[in-house]
Amino acid sequence: MTSDIDTALLRALAAVARLGSINRAALELGRTQPALSLQLRKLEQHCGQTLLQRSTRGVTLTAAGQALLPYAERIVSLAEQMVPGALAMEPRRCRVGLIEDVISHHLPQVLADFSAVHPSLRVEVRAAMEAELSEAYRRNDLDLLIANPLQCGLRETPKWVVECPLRWMALDGRMPEGNTLPLVMFAAPCSWRDAMLDALRLSARPFRIVFESASQLAVQAALEAGLGVGALLPNAVGGRLAPLPDDYLPPLPSVPLALYRRAEGRDDSGLERLSRLFFHELSRLSA
Repeated sequence: MTSDIDTALLRALAAVARLGSINRAALELGRTQPALSLQLRKLEQHCGQTLLQRSTRGVTLTAAGQALLPYAERIVSLAEQMVPGALAMEPRRCRVGLIEDVISHHLPQVLADFSAVHPSLRVEVRAAMEAELSEAYRRNDLDLLIANPLQCGLRETPKWVVECPLRWMALDGRMPEGNTLPLVMFAAPCSWRDAMLDALRLSARPFRIVFESASQLAVQAALEAGLGVGALLPNAVGGRLAPLPDDYLPPLPSVPLALYRRAEGRDDSGLERLSRLFFHELSRLSA
């Protein structure tokens, strides 16, 4: 028996994961809800595992579904590149703005994979602070922007928002010795800094700031050097930098990350695909 999977089944899974609803996914894909549900059941039967968990709040992926999703997205993206004439298109720029907070070994790989399978789009990336990127987006200098919607000051509704957990991090995931907590922080103004200070003050935990910088790389380097404890997104884990156990320090609020996309009435199928890849990569942080 062949092990090939119908691309339409993978496209159905990707749409449901992105939209969180079978009804909305069916509408987007131009199918009826029963037809799409049947496709999803066929995919689960093929994989031999439950991929979706249904509740009154919508549909989410199980662990097996999360594991399959990156492969489904890539296969669907590659299949879409086989449209006649796609490779003959003139190169067009895709200008992406990323706040430094989300730069990691994950998102560069998303961009690399996208560029490899979309030769008709020349990806240009700018990493900077939110104020600079928001202004560039307003000037039409960016096609895609990922930023904190509470901080960027843009009035338009983002294409999607993902809530990512903010975690206490330290060298080897160990709490520094002593009663006064040494803090490695982002320079003000910064919502992450405010969240850290508010959490510690509410818990009456004594602390002192030993290092602060506006640079994500500098903050991460200070944490990896063992200077103290700080807060980062889970994608910063690597080397000897690891999260502290949950009960060591008071919990921190999640961080909303939103994608803004400029269409301007043109064929933006490439931008839509890149938007989906970013969504699924950042969604892995919220799982």
